[in-house]
Amino acid sequence: MRATTFRIAISLAALTIVGANGAALAASAADYAKADRLRAFDERKVGGLIFPHWLSDGRRFYFRSFGLNEQPGTVFLVDPQAGTKAPLFDAVAIAKTLSREGGTRVDAMALPDWTLVDGDTRLAVRIREREYRCALTDSTCAPATAAEIAAERAHDVPDWAVRSPDGRWDAFVWNHNAYVVAVRDEQAGALPPLRPLSSTDGNSSFGDVADAAFLPTGQREGCDLGAPVGPNLPANPQFAPPPAGSIALTTDGETLWSYGPRFKMGTEVATLDADRYRPTKGEFAWSPDSRRLLVRRSDIRGVRVYPLYSSTSTTPVDHSYYYAVPGDKAIPQATYYLLDVASRRSVKVDVPPTGLILMPNAAQWSPDSRALLIQTADRGPKEIDFWKVDPASGVAHALIKERSETFAEMSNGGEDNVVAVTPDGQDIFWFSERDGWGHLYRYGPDGTLKNQVEKGDYSVDKIVRIDSQAQWIYFTAWGKTAGNPYYRHLYRIHFDGTGLTALTDAPGDHDIHAAPDGSYFIDTLSAIDKPPVTSILHLDGTPMMTVSRGDETPLRGLGWRPAETFTVKARDGKTDLWGVMYRPVDFDPKKTYPIVTNVYPGPFMGSVGKVWQFQGADNFERHAEDMTGMATHGEGMGQSLANLGFIVIKLNALGSAQRSKAMQDFFYGRAADNGLPDQIAAIRQLATRYPWIDASRAGIFGHSGGGYAAAAGLLHYPDFFKVGVSEAGNHDFRIYGWYWGEQYQGPLETAADNARYEAQANYKYADQLKGKLLLVHGDMDCNNPPSETLRLVDALEKQGKDFDFLMATDAGHQMPSYVMKRAWDYFVSNLAGQPVPTNFKPGPREF
Repeated sequence: MRATTFRIAISLAALTIVGANGAALAASAADYAKADRLRAFDERKVGGLIFPHWLSDGRRFYFRSFGLNEQPGTVFLVDPQAGTKAPLFDAVAIAKTLSREGGTRVDAMALPDWTLVDGDTRLAVRIREREYRCALTDSTCAPATAAEIAAERAHDVPDWAVRSPDGRWDAFVWNHNAYVVAVRDEQAGALPPLRPLSSTDGNSSFGDVADAAFLPTGQREGCDLGAPVGPNLPANPQFAPPPAGSIALTTDGETLWSYGPRFKMGTEVATLDADRYRPTKGEFAWSPDSRRLLVRRSDIRGVRVYPLYSSTSTTPVDHSYYYAVPGDKAIPQATYYLLDVASRRSVKVDVPPTGLILMPNAAQWSPDSRALLIQTADRGPKEIDFWKVDPASGVAHALIKERSETFAEMSNGGEDNVVAVTPDGQDIFWFSERDGWGHLYRYGPDGTLKNQVEKGDYSVDKIVRIDSQAQWIYFTAWGKTAGNPYYRHLYRIHFDGTGLTALTDAPGDHDIHAAPDGSYFIDTLSAIDKPPVTSILHLDGTPMMTVSRGDETPLRGLGWRPAETFTVKARDGKTDLWGVMYRPVDFDPKKTYPIVTNVYPGPFMGSVGKVWQFQGADNFERHAEDMTGMATHGEGMGQSLANLGFIVIKLNALGSAQRSKAMQDFFYGRAADNGLPDQIAAIRQLATRYPWIDASRAGIFGHSGGGYAAAAGLLHYPDFFKVGVSEAGNHDFRIYGWYWGEQYQGPLETAADNARYEAQANYKYADQLKGKLLLVHGDMDCNNPPSETLRLVDALEKQGKDFDFLMATDAGHQMPSYVMKRAWDYFVSNLAGQPVPTNFKPGPREF
């Protein structure tokens, strides 16, 4: 049995490279601490970015301010029609009242969870298991009466149900089948207490059950891609029968072939049945007339199981999960069924199954409930179809057939699914790249192509609003307005393709959203070097009011300097490529600096990310949910690393998204390219342009697909890239998910296909390693399995190569801050030639 060496606690030897003044400058613990404070900074404190919560009129909204320049913690009410912005309530006065009433200190800047009730006139607040109601007008608070609580909750939709449009039925999943129960005021939101499931419990009928609060089990659904992993649930799951009077609309559901489950990446074998015997929310879509329920049936029969084990406890814990790879016969997929509530009849929808992960599979009802529109895709997908279904029979016919020789997508790096149907069903707007760019096409209700809505050398990002009465469609697009092609702008055009008008002209990226009532737009404008400003726009693009303005002052005190955009030529010497550069905050043009490229090859985005917005702290990715953020790929590899003595760049190379179809297709079938020739060409051009860049000291960093590219950089170009850090790389697409490999590397069915896949596998080039390579992987990564990196480790060991390997314990696809510190160490020691501080411990993020 061959021994395998795991270099977990390596000692980084310092390579002495002197600077222009003849002495190497050490990166001190203080330097690391300052860089870490920038990494950990909560970028929401810059302000300018809002997360609106809409009031019932669909026009007014409120948001919580985080900007240090704008009363952080204050909840503002915005009324665009009146042009006003004011605190929704007096937080200080309410906190003082609640502190007195609740007998505990309540922080005005961090009020407990609250909701608006009584027509948006009062706050409902819960403190120490007691509920209070606070008037917005005078800040008085009083304990809520039982009658008030009951009245407010009488019409609440339970967390475990999907309510019908007429308010009469709640649909849910129990024992892998679809159920409905009539809504009763005294029962809404209630579930019986949970109790252990005994061997005598089964599908028998249940008598009346007492009302009780819904109690979640705390189950972690599947493999959480960021949080530490805990033990599995007990083998004996929690049990709660369906509410009294529940009706089973299906009876043949099985564990691996069930109705309505929310299947997700990393669904674990051990927890798949954890919620079997308790009502849970399913993936249902009610018809507008509430007669029928569309349900998606998930089929994971025959899907292979990938092993994952958490080894940080006394006994390793099995977190094995369902995972299919390219060429597998069985993949997680879905079929659709239509369930008639009155007759309890089930009809299978006559459309082909569609893969469950990262595949277009949208469905929507027509307003009159007479038709159902469903989108399906094959495994490529090279074919995406849009079907019209007869709800009574399930018979379907294809309205639109999208085809591609490479891969078909419903966006080019923007919204996942750019398709919209007018309320009267007479117009369908469909995204296609058939002319080489991402544009909108207008179809009639019978699938007849009416016209291409707009055209040109640019790509549509998303449809923002459709005005059927005035025949306007509003959309955002990349590259239509002169300048940086990655900055989005808002446009409108008539359905027939006339009257194209740009509605925004300020330089930068415009993140646009329409108000629910359609009366205005929210525009968050930012640029790589400019913090966000959120404004309200009239429908013609003219400004109504400014809502929030960001201020980078807090960042400057942490060692931040604005990032810069740059352009270079691709390897062909013709194509313009765009990138972002970070210099040290104490940059000195008389010195020379090593350069590190933070790479993500594509093809669904580029190295800079899905949107070119303000580059502040190195850890923030905008989220749809309020008050949340997540680490981006390459946490700490922007300004933070630059401040340790590097020039850092991010370049969108050939094979990345948001520009032409041809540019994105460059990736197809040749994943091993990774855009690396463009990265090298860019570094050489920048070094010629700027004498303070030392191209002889080039490093490369990447995460996930970027981790694959970073390792490939040292294996394919060993004389150019001297140091690389590869995190969570998908080093062989045959080990990675079917939905990625088959889409971007092609099918895996023949010997020729396998040869094409073999050519992209990093382990094949292990003999070419010369530089310093650090491989990192989380042992609980259910996105890129650890075997991706371990196979490369095995090949490097067989070649007798010197390299470094770190397995991050209980880490999913996102890395803990310790890994970031180790990456810093690796570049500082091996690329800059400086000693590193001993045992530096990064601090937690501020959010």
